[in-house]
Amino acid sequence: MNKEHQVLVIAKNTPGLGTRILALFNRRGFNVTKMTSGVSNEPGYARLTLTVEADDRALDQIQKQIYKLIDVVKVKVLATENVVRRELMLIKVKATAATRSQIVQIADVYRGNVLDISPTSMIVEVIGSAEKLDGFIQIMESYGILEIAKTGITAMSRGEKI
Repeated sequence: MNKEHQVLVIAKNTPGLGTRILALFNRRGFNVTKMTSGVSNEPGYARLTLTVEADDRALDQIQKQIYKLIDVVKVKVLATENVVRRELMLIKVKATAATRSQIVQIADVYRGNVLDISPTSMIVEVIGSAEKLDGFIQIMESYGILEIAKTGITAMSRGEKI
């Protein structure tokens, strides 16, 4: 049975790294549903978090295939527990003078930040688990969602180990 997993990849930060990794997944028929990337604490290295839907056998294959890429230093499937996972969402909702304070109060409950206010809309930033973001989206649907932009999941194991 396919289940969602986060795969951490540490690699030399070279041009086309993300393209090569995604091409490998495409050739093998694996589906990457989300991907985040950025620099790591080691100069010259990138940290990528891939969210994939796979069974245990496919997950093992994914790890082995990524390791074969030049420049890849580490590949780790993150555990389901003892991992901090966060996603960032910007959501633009319809807002009037009458609804603006309600939206701000709801954003406060979700620890969201209002980033922009216009005469007819607001942009709110919310950071958290996928479930938290989905909950905020559900509530904002009654106000009218104009636009949503979400990052992929960024994850890190708790404690000192990598």
